[in-house]
Amino acid sequence: MKIKIPEAQVLRACLDYLRARGHMVIRVNNGAFKTERGGFFRSTDVRGCADIMGLTISGRGLAVECKSNTGRQSPAQREFMDGFRNRGGLYVLARSVDDLIRAGL
Repeated sequence: MKIKIPEAQVLRACLDYLRARGHMVIRVNNGAFKTERGGFFRSTDVRGCADIMGLTISGRGLAVECKSNTGRQSPAQREFMDGFRNRGGLYVLARSVDDLIRAGL
């Protein structure tokens, strides 16, 4: 039986690893919150935006979507991934730091 590692733990490990390797990265808080008036406030204006955005040491655009070992990308996340890759950016779906290493980071 495989132990589920929470997405928050994957995210923290990926941020720590990328920063230790010298990449410039920030955590993007995605989501929507219900307001007191019943409307919604989106914390980013780009649907499906990756959890981590930044630049590699060489200056290439970097996006990392962190998931638990059972987590799945939403359709909006897949659309963002395709658009980011089509524009020459490096997009990594990371379930652990090992996925970053495999991507050459």
